[in-house]
Amino acid sequence: MQFKYITVYFIILAFCVNPLMAQLDNTGFEKKIEKDSTLDDPFSFSMRILSFNKNNEYFNRIVKGYTLFGTRFTPSIGYQLHEQVNIQAGIFLQKDFGNNNLTYSIPYFSILYDWNNSQLIFGNYNGSIHHRMLEPLEDFERLLVDTPENGIQYLFNTEKIFFDAWINWEKMIYQDSPFKEEVSGGLVSQYDLIKKNGNKATLHYQFRGYHRAGQIDALRGQPLVTRFNNAVGASYHKKYNTGFIQGHKWEGYFLHYIDNSFDFMLPYTQGYGYYMNGTLETKIGDFMLSYWHGDHFYSYKGGRLYQSYSTDPNSRYFEDERQLLILRVMNEFHIGESSTLLLRFEPYWDFKNQVFEFSHAIYFNIFKTLPIKNK
Repeated sequence: MQFKYITVYFIILAFCVNPLMAQLDNTGFEKKIEKDSTLDDPFSFSMRILSFNKNNEYFNRIVKGYTLFGTRFTPSIGYQLHEQVNIQAGIFLQKDFGNNNLTYSIPYFSILYDWNNSQLIFGNYNGSIHHRMLEPLEDFERLLVDTPENGIQYLFNTEKIFFDAWINWEKMIYQDSPFKEEVSGGLVSQYDLIKKNGNKATLHYQFRGYHRAGQIDALRGQPLVTRFNNAVGASYHKKYNTGFIQGHKWEGYFLHYIDNSFDFMLPYTQGYGYYMNGTLETKIGDFMLSYWHGDHFYSYKGGRLYQSYSTDPNSRYFEDERQLLILRVMNEFHIGESSTLLLRFEPYWDFKNQVFEFSHAIYFNIFKTLPIKNK
């Protein structure tokens, strides 16, 4: 126990000497839907596999501890209909270990239209961590527990601009359905002010919304729910070509929450948060320090630790303010061109409740696309 606290102390001390801040890097999990580079073999087979084991040793009243352990598998056939149009069709499967049945078994389908620097995707699109949304707004664990997002997505990407806007149609209703329709969406935008000689300075804006309603369902009189989040911030990233330290990042955000529902179901209607992070990139892995201060903050399916309202559906507990200091130790091992092993250890300190808790995880991510050749 003393060794653990001493290790955390020295890592925090290193950040205090050179305070750095940066958003959590999940690019090792990204496997985008993209067009094929050639029409010579228009058919292809893609295989996406993510095996995971994430253990959350939490004992607080905002989020209880639990373990996520299983595999997600998405085989699909691609057809390059036109040099700008790609179609993917397959099936999404998830097997949670310790459960003899499949957790999910649903169709997977997407149509991608690519032109200039833009992409328009219908059906299953590049969701979850591909949005590169802040963790208080987008829980990383949605990658492990939710079905793939589906709806419509527009992407615009140049040397200076990254723009991602989407609508996720989560629950469809029909006449006299016994539930409300649910839809969420958002946008993420980044503009690079400086991008040269290993230096990158960027401005950020993010938006997220959630809506639950419906007129043709069988649930008459239930309140409409509409909630929004906004985030603005800036970042700086420095890369080094040689040496033990390979780079550092810093980033700071202001986040806002507002409830525009007709009837309010949460104990507060608006709030805010400050999110500051720092990453030191080294040859043995990345070390990231995060500070979160939230005041009456809430985000639909945002990171559970950052919420002021309990994520336990059977609880009405909430905390006016949340102050957390989170350390993340991350490493990636690239195995060939198609697979990555990722390790993470994430202890944190809760200032209000004076508790030290942690999570640890291992992920094995595989993605491979093979052409189906005509004989």
